Amino acid sequence: MVRFKSRYLLFEILYPEHKQFHEIPAVPSGNQLTSSLLSKQIRAAVHENFGDHGLGSVQSNLSIKYFSPRTSTGILRVARQHYRIAWAALTLIHELLGQKVVIRVVRTAGTIKRAEMAAIERNASDIRLLSIHDEVEEI
Repeated sequence: MVRFKSRYLLFEILYPEHKQFHEIPAVPSGNQLTSSLLSKQIRAAVHENFGDHGLGSVQSNLSIKYFSPRTSTGILRVARQHYRIAWAALTLIHELLGQKVVIRVVRTAGTIKRAEMAAIERNASDIRLLSIHDEVEEI
């Protein structure tokens, strides 16, 4: 029996047109952006850039395990041998719901626990950055 091996991609969605793009690390995505809509967009990007073969390679194993519209952060699961196709498709998405976006893969991990730990560390550092930013504004 062969075990299914996968990779987990921790990604963030950035909004370059947001007025505080360079100051605040996490800009909320809004409630319209859901994990199912994001999954459809990723599949469409794979099909557009890698054709039927690329879509067939990743489609059965591609799933969004976690997505938070508040922090614009998500975890994508994909088969280990095809994670680079999914990574490339994420970076080639330039528009979601009519807004220009940049999707950046922050970390790849072999287990979901490692991806979750990286997300927690990233959110903690964002909170520290925001508290420092708020202290500077008060002065």
